Amino acid sequence: MNRGEMAVVYFNLFLTLALLIWLWKARLASVYKLLYLYLSVDFVFTVVGMVTHDPDRYFLVYGSGQVIKLLVAAFVLVEIYSRSLENTPALAQYVRNSVAYILGAAALLPVVILLWDRAPDKSPVLHHFFLFEQTMNGTMAIFLIFLSVFLAYFPVKLKRNVFYYSSGFIVWALTHAVAVFLASRYVRTDHQSEIVSLVQSCVQAACLLYWMAGFRSDGESRTAVVGHLWSRAEAERLSRQLESINNSLERLRKR
Repeated sequence: MNRGEMAVVYFNLFLTLALLIWLWKARLASVYKLLYLYLSVDFVFTVVGMVTHDPDRYFLVYGSGQVIKLLVAAFVLVEIYSRSLENTPALAQYVRNSVAYILGAAALLPVVILLWDRAPDKSPVLHHFFLFEQTMNGTMAIFLIFLSVFLAYFPVKLKRNVFYYSSGFIVWALTHAVAVFLASRYVRTDHQSEIVSLVQSCVQAACLLYWMAGFRSDGESRTAVVGHLWSRAEAERLSRQLESINNSLERLRKR
């Protein structure tokens, strides 16, 4: 890790700690428990990884941290869908359940694949880990892209904090998924790896600053409508359509 990359890592640690303190002081840590847990896990494992010099122990720390972060991120994704659709509760429950089931299947998919595809004799643990990481990242990336398109198209009413929460995490998680994909498919040299890691760290720093600027105590009472802002008439039609879908799902749920 070169000096520039180390500087960004230390800056990210400082920003993460500052954001955790800010969320606690603003009494938002208990409101956004999963995001708070995700950032805490990221902070702890980054610090432990930086003071671990033995290669085998470092991989154990890194691998454990990534697996825990992926699992927490999956719950964060489900929560983001729920909060983004909280004004249409029946639709929120349907989508939340669908996302949870598909993410659960994605977590089990590597196990099924490994039953048919024998791991290489060299570094089988790495093979298993990267297969799990890529499968989970790819699945979450699909749901994040879908959510981005949904929020951009439909006129959804969101709490101010929920907007910053969801939009920031979409960028954070998609950047990580792209970095993992590039590292596994195209990165061949240490220099290329450093560039990918540096770009990812810079985007994460931007997300942390974005959250620090956006999260506010009064953000739970302030709302805004996002999506389809270019046509008010079309936005009203889509709003009625979204309400109709929610009502239909509500009737199906009561049967």
